[in-house]
Amino acid sequence: MQKTNQAWGLRALRGIALATTALFVFTGSGSAQDLKPVKVVFIQHCCSGATFFQPMQFGAEEAARLFQVDLNYVNADGDAARAANLIETAIADKADAVLPTITVPDALDAAIQKARDAGLVVIAQNIDDPEGAAGNARQAFIGQDFIASGNIIGKRMVDEHGLKEGDHCLLPVEFPELTYAVERAQGVQEALTAAGVTSDVIGTGTVDGEALNTISQAILANPNITCVIGLGQTPTNVAVAAAEEAGRPGIPNGGFDTGADIIPHIIDGSTTATMDQQPFWQGFLPVMFAAYAVRYGLTPPDIDTGNNLIDQSNADLAKDHTGTYR
Repeated sequence: MQKTNQAWGLRALRGIALATTALFVFTGSGSAQDLKPVKVVFIQHCCSGATFFQPMQFGAEEAARLFQVDLNYVNADGDAARAANLIETAIADKADAVLPTITVPDALDAAIQKARDAGLVVIAQNIDDPEGAAGNARQAFIGQDFIASGNIIGKRMVDEHGLKEGDHCLLPVEFPELTYAVERAQGVQEALTAAGVTSDVIGTGTVDGEALNTISQAILANPNITCVIGLGQTPTNVAVAAAEEAGRPGIPNGGFDTGADIIPHIIDGSTTATMDQQPFWQGFLPVMFAAYAVRYGLTPPDIDTGNNLIDQSNADLAKDHTGTYR
C-alpha cells in the first residue's frame, strides 16, 4: 500500500503542477506579472556531462518554466567545499531558495544553517544527510531511500539467479565513500548476507572506459565472483562489457539508475534489473516546492523518488524517455 500511495502521490503532484499551469495560462490570474518573483539556486553535486544528471536538469528547468522561477543551475564539481561556497554565494545574491546535494556528512551543515538563518528555503536533493532532518537544517529531502532500494535489487538478484552460500558478488560504485554508495551497499549486502552470499565494494569513478577496465580487472583477479551489482549508473552501464572483456560473459548483473546501455541490456536480457531513482523528480519537485514555499508559505515535504525497479516488464517505456523524463 505504501508503494502504491507513493506512486499515486507523484503522479498527482505532476497533475497538480500541470493543472496549476493551465490555470495561470487560461485565466490570467497567475500571470508572470502577478506572481511573486522566486530566485532559486540548484546545486548539482558533480560530474559535468554525466548522463545521469540530464533528466535532473531537464526537470529543474521544466519546473522553472512552469512556475515562473528564476533558476540558476550550477555544478559543485564533486567538491563539498565548493558546494558550501555556492550556498554562501546564493545567500549573498539574495536568492530565495537553495537546493543542494548533501554528499559528505557535516560538510554543508554550517552553510545550510546560515542559509536557513538568512530566510532561504533549503531543500536537499539526490543525497541527504545520513541522519536526515536530525543531522542538517535542510527543510526537506527529495530523493531515493538508498538502503531500501539496495535491499530490493539485492533480493531480486538472489531470487532470480539462485545465489547461495559460496557465491560472491562484486559491488562497484563511482565514489565508495559517499553516502549514497555506503547506504546502497548496506541495503544490497543485507539481502546478500541473508542468502549466505559474500561481497566487496570497489571504486570506479564516473568515466565509462576507466570503470570498465576496473571492473574487468576485478573479475579477472577473482574467479569466485558470480555476480555484479553496480551501485551507481557508471558501473551498471558497463558491467556487461566488463564481464565480456574479462572473458566471463553472462555473469548475472544488475544495479542502479538508467543509462545509454543499461536499459537496452535489460531489454535484451543481459542485465537483470535496475533501481531507478527518477532524477527528473529530483530536479522538478524541489524547484516546484521552493516556488510554493516562497510564494505561499507552504512547507516542502520529503519525497522518496526511488525504489522503482525496472526489468523487462517495463523497460520499453524507460527507453522511450531516456535523457528527459527518465
